[in-house]
Amino acid sequence: MKTINDLTKTTTSKRILSLDQFRGFAIFGMILVNYLGQFALIPETFKHPRFGMTFANIIAPYFLFAVGMGFRMSIARRINKFGKRKAYWQAAQRYLILIFIGILVYGPDPKCDMWDALVDIGFGGLLVLPFIMRSKTVRFSVALIYLIGYQLLFTLTSYGEWTMKNSIDGGPIGILPWAAILIFGTITMDFLSEYPQKKFINRSLLIGITLLIAGYGLSLLEPQALWQFSQRSMTIAYPLLASGLSVLTFVIFYYINDILKIEIPHLTTLGLNALTIYIFQQVLNDYYGSILSKESPIYIAIIGFIVFYTLCYLVARYLRKNKYFIKI
Repeated sequence: MKTINDLTKTTTSKRILSLDQFRGFAIFGMILVNYLGQFALIPETFKHPRFGMTFANIIAPYFLFAVGMGFRMSIARRINKFGKRKAYWQAAQRYLILIFIGILVYGPDPKCDMWDALVDIGFGGLLVLPFIMRSKTVRFSVALIYLIGYQLLFTLTSYGEWTMKNSIDGGPIGILPWAAILIFGTITMDFLSEYPQKKFINRSLLIGITLLIAGYGLSLLEPQALWQFSQRSMTIAYPLLASGLSVLTFVIFYYINDILKIEIPHLTTLGLNALTIYIFQQVLNDYYGSILSKESPIYIAIIGFIVFYTLCYLVARYLRKNKYFIKI
């Protein structure tokens, strides 16, 4: 097992382009589905159905997964610099602030609207914090405990019925499976720091495919309402499949960015200020999204998205150009 110093040296000697690009892709996806998903005529893959796995349903897990990768990297650096107690306290403060920002953005509705990306990240980070520097085996075990524990609560109590009727993203207890996705991101960061390129790709492909198969297999169990893919319910099949897809997608970015040395335009710029751009697009969408009719034809929706995305990108570009990197 690598020491904190080894992890810090390996992962922070320079920026990891693939992580910036992957994080930027998650933000681009959020901008895309949050805007286009409002329109009635847009294909269902850009929307969040009660059941099923669409493109829209994979974006939030990508974001959580990227947060997990960054968390593992940053906590090692902070422990090395400030010591364990201060580093842990700083991390806890950041996640508490993120929860507060999320409540401001979504509204203080503990039943439904509050349980969106920022709040889930905040609580997920707090759930992962006690285990962040433990071994991969321990963290993987914690992720499974969170997933299985949530599935049992959803299946054996009235919580599942309540969630599907009243809430989103698993509701208040949905932070458990979201934390599991974040943990899989921390494990992938360990692979990245510990292994040479070929071994990292092979190990990640194995883990990603295993998670994907496990999620798909569980989705076939009966009764379907308790096992099929659903971001609304957050039952175990969905976070497992989403985590597998996250690992495999990151490997693609790693190959393109860090091996082939190809940088996909715009994504790094979005990824460097992910939190700011996410909040900006959320607030902008509350205003700008209401300008066009929800019954607009697809070409009008696409034109609206181009304008919407351009505004978001210009903000991200301004921040990068002036070296403003706003993080919690």
